[in-house]
Amino acid sequence: MAPEWVLPTIILISFMVSLGIQLFNNKFTDAKFIKSKKKEMKELQAKMTPNLAKKELDDLQTRIMSANSELMKHMMKPTLYSYIPLLLVFWGLNTYFTPYGDLVSFPFSLPIFGPSISWLGTYILSSMIFSMTLKPLITKVSEKLNNKENNKE
Repeated sequence: MAPEWVLPTIILISFMVSLGIQLFNNKFTDAKFIKSKKKEMKELQAKMTPNLAKKELDDLQTRIMSANSELMKHMMKPTLYSYIPLLLVFWGLNTYFTPYGDLVSFPFSLPIFGPSISWLGTYILSSMIFSMTLKPLITKVSEKLNNKENNKE
């Protein structure tokens, strides 16, 4: 059985890494660009009706796919840059926490994890929870700060 400090340590590391990744993504993605591309795509989708000629429909689909491609490129750059430090964190966690084996046992079997989870399962589950809660919070705080800066100008 693992010492009592192992589980909270993994959860704390998961929180810190999730926070760091969310802050990094928020800093290096242009929210105005993302909103404008999403708005552009919605407008193009609204123009798509069954009454359109095939050529017009194909043109709209091409423009939507182009806008979506630009949006994905813009959003994936920070994610790709954050992978290198994340790989180093996983290497360290694997090296340090693998000897402790299973950390949490359940009286039932989880679909992907089974009846117990090790450090990796603990990290994945906690980081999913942290990421889902931190992203909206960081986005709202960032928008408020941007609004304050815009009001000062």
